[in-house]
Amino acid sequence: MPKKNAGADRYAVNTTSQSAAAGRDHVTLTRGGVPSVLKIAYLLTPIDFGGSERVSLNFLQNVDRDRFDILPILLVRPWEAKNVFIRELEKENYPYRTIPVAVRPPSEGKEYFRVLRCHRVAHTMLKDGSFDLVHTHGYFADIIGIPAARRLGLPVISTCHGFISTDRNLKVYNLLDRIALRFSDRIIAVSGDIKKNLVNNGIDERRIDVIQNAVRPDADPLAAEKNAREKLSGYGISRDDLVLGCVGRLSEEKGVRHLIEALEGINASGVPVKALIIGDGPQRKELEDLAKARGVDDMVVFAGFQSEIDDWLPAIDIFALPSLTEGTPMSLLEAMAHGIPAVASGVGGVPQVIESGKNGILVTPERPDEIKDAVLLLYRDPSLRESLSEAARKTISLKYDIREWSGKIEAQYLKTLEGRRTKTR
Repeated sequence: MPKKNAGADRYAVNTTSQSAAAGRDHVTLTRGGVPSVLKIAYLLTPIDFGGSERVSLNFLQNVDRDRFDILPILLVRPWEAKNVFIRELEKENYPYRTIPVAVRPPSEGKEYFRVLRCHRVAHTMLKDGSFDLVHTHGYFADIIGIPAARRLGLPVISTCHGFISTDRNLKVYNLLDRIALRFSDRIIAVSGDIKKNLVNNGIDERRIDVIQNAVRPDADPLAAEKNAREKLSGYGISRDDLVLGCVGRLSEEKGVRHLIEALEGINASGVPVKALIIGDGPQRKELEDLAKARGVDDMVVFAGFQSEIDDWLPAIDIFALPSLTEGTPMSLLEAMAHGIPAVASGVGGVPQVIESGKNGILVTPERPDEIKDAVLLLYRDPSLRESLSEAARKTISLKYDIREWSGKIEAQYLKTLEGRRTKTR
């Protein structure tokens, strides 16, 4: 039987009022009638700086740090230099702890008991940290963090960004993740489709809340566009080119090959398009070879990984999201915040963001011909492009406000803690 955590009884929800300045519900935590701070252990694996990492960074930058004392516990590769996520944490003056996900690079041999080792380290950190609640992000954090929290009697909440099963190892980890998630007090799913997936795998839907991701609005679009266009000139992209942008990890589930295949038809139409592909990953060489094989390599710029995506987005005329699976993609929200009309696969949580023909265009996944037709339609109809741009920006400002979003997660912390406190009465 897990040891009871005294922290679960120390806090109660005292009052609720609307804070107009912060744009969120304000809930006072009390410890014997005295306002207190809730201490959170925040576990994640920031190997790449992709969508889930940007989600976490957005939250850590916007959470009310006067009310929530959050310690990021990062599962990292010790043989690599400090990654973007860690450097951003240091800019925000966040203390953090690290757990090595492996003791040596895979090229030097497997570590067969790394999950058990990481679990033991996480258990010790949680035990020594006097935490009130644990928040896990991603399959590896779930697998080691949820059992460690349960052993200590700590409330635990998990954010599920989706499941990618592109190889045998990931399939095994996904299975273990779904098992671990059954023992989380509450789960945040970043899209309705992810919630359905969790329910179909035996997780009680009453413990799952859908909170779609959010982004900051574009602050100064005109100045940003000028700077971004100057940046692109170094890649041979002129102001006369229609820039078709794609941001994401270059891996199978992102479907970038279908975008490249669509370029062949766009090229045949004579439209001056350049595809700007921002990101890196295991498929990069394969995608470069595909562009050459299709005779469109002069139309494609592989810009590699870029940490400051906002510096690039304003130069993009049409945003492409050819993914095969998604949650609520950060890259799409960021593009829409900049007023970029999007052509996106109707997968995962994307149809909840885009109303096709109103604030973007949805296409069938794995259909390069539909991507081609949508891009040509937008090129030939500037008024449609402008209306989609305005509607996209409005959608983000009305539905994906970052302060409201972070407030919803803060409320989940209190709901989770209050639920555990009620059970222990």
